[in-house]
Amino acid sequence: MENQNQNVNQTTPQNQKRGNKKLPIAILTGALIGGAFILIKDPSERKRIKEGTRSTKDAVSGYASEVKEDPSAKKDDLVTRVRNFVSVANEAVATVQEVFNNQGKEITEKAKDIKEESEEIVSTAKNAGEDLQEAGDKAKEAKDELAEPSNEENTDQTREKVAEINHQR
Repeated sequence: MENQNQNVNQTTPQNQKRGNKKLPIAILTGALIGGAFILIKDPSERKRIKEGTRSTKDAVSGYASEVKEDPSAKKDDLVTRVRNFVSVANEAVATVQEVFNNQGKEITEKAKDIKEESEEIVSTAKNAGEDLQEAGDKAKEAKDELAEPSNEENTDQTREKVAEINHQR
C-alpha cells in the first residue's frame, strides 16, 4: 500500500510538468494555425506582412552590419542614448512630482478654505434663522396687541363714541 502511495506521489509531479508544457505548445500551435489561416484567406494581409517582414529584416541586417564594422562605437552610441533617455525620464518624473506636490498643496488649501467658508455660511444662516424667528415672534405679539384692545382703550373709545353721539344731538 505504501509503495502505491509513493508511486502516485512520484507520478503526480511528472504529470504536472507534462501538463505545464502542453499549454504553451497548444497556445503556440493555435496562434500558428490562426496566423496561417489569415494569410491564406486575406491576400492584402499577406502582402502587408511580407513587406513588414522584409523591412524589419533589412533594418536588422543594416544594424548588424553597422555593429560588425564598429562594435564599440555602436555600444557607446546605445549607452549614450539609454543614458539620455533615463535623464529625460528622470526630469519628467521630477517635473510631474513637483507639479503634483504644488497642485496638491493648492487643492488642499482651496478645499480647506471652501470648508471654512461653508461653515461660516451655515453659521450665518442659522443666526439669520434665529433672528427671523425672533422678528416673527415680535410681529405676532404686535398683531395680538392690535387685535385685542385693552380694557382702558375700550373704555376710552366708548367714552369718545358717547361724546360724539351727544355732541351730534
